[in-house]
Amino acid sequence: MKLTIPFLCAALTGTSALAQQSLSHADSPRASSPVSEVFFGFDSARVHVAEGQLSPLLQWAQQHPSGRIVLDGCTDATGPDAYNVRLAARRAEAVRDKLIAMGVDGDRIVLAVYGEDGLHRATNALDRRVTIWTTYEPLHAIIDTTLVRGKAVLWSEPVTYAELHPVRSQVATR
Repeated sequence: MKLTIPFLCAALTGTSALAQQSLSHADSPRASSPVSEVFFGFDSARVHVAEGQLSPLLQWAQQHPSGRIVLDGCTDATGPDAYNVRLAARRAEAVRDKLIAMGVDGDRIVLAVYGEDGLHRATNALDRRVTIWTTYEPLHAIIDTTLVRGKAVLWSEPVTYAELHPVRSQVATR
């Protein structure tokens, strides 16, 4: 039995300078369109989705061993912000658990928690969702992209400080 320890990076007072300076959703591979979405009932983290809806993700993970799956957990604006962040995390964890049960490696899944700060849709029912993305972005880019609007990022793959804070090469200019 493989035990994993979740890693957490949370934005408590704002976003990182790197995210504010350099990352825009338009330049991000995640910015295209989501692969899938899973919707939830009011105040619920129970997944009501057939494995057939998520099976393309298993196939993608098998065909793209260096790719990651990002699960954006969102809620509607009903209730306190702190509660909504926890609910969004539970929703993303529920989808992650379903993907792991289907055979996707949990170390390749990253949870991006937005709570009520996710992009709003036409109705509250459409805001209660987990949006699923596939990407080749390194973990530090996923974190910085998420923390522009999001509240937290969770992952289980161990990473080094250097991987989370890559040194940008200095280029001499004249």
